[in-house]
Amino acid sequence: MKFKFCSDGDCPLWALAALHALSSLPAPVFRSLLKHVLDEQPDDGIMEILKGTSLASRDEAARAAAVLRWTLQQAHRCNCSGVQLARDLLVLGVPRAHAAALADAADTTRDGYETKIASNGFMVNKLTDVSAAPGPEGTVDTVKLTFHTDDVFTGKQKKEDLIIDKSQMKILLAELKKAKQKVDEISVS
Repeated sequence: MKFKFCSDGDCPLWALAALHALSSLPAPVFRSLLKHVLDEQPDDGIMEILKGTSLASRDEAARAAAVLRWTLQQAHRCNCSGVQLARDLLVLGVPRAHAAALADAADTTRDGYETKIASNGFMVNKLTDVSAAPGPEGTVDTVKLTFHTDDVFTGKQKKEDLIIDKSQMKILLAELKKAKQKVDEISVS
């Protein structure tokens, strides 16, 4: 079947299984869990909310939080209204109270999502620093490039190391200069 919140495609099996598992929760517990996820509180609180349910393990709690975040993010990305999201979830077998809670959450968080996308829409990670150092011992003619980035959605800082051959680094630099030139041409026009 095709679902609007899944880019007019089928729902991934992992999400379907996780949504089905959440169906066993009483509506008040589900709403509490959803509120906790929306407030972006630490995942340890999820364990407390799910204590005494069939989803009390750390893996199940993580899966529950992941599918809630994914469903809302997909609804926003696919411009799926709360009403349409509720319909799709009901077709997937999600209880009416759970589907309504997710639909309300999608509608209430849409403005914040759109604001964030408008300011950082085409940026995956914001590059904050780059450093170069000789490659690790035992390698010949290599350079270790370290990229420091800020994830635009979570705000977390990341560090990625890339070890490349010196000849490839010169090619990479030349290609990046060409790309920058093209971007400059587009922004001038």
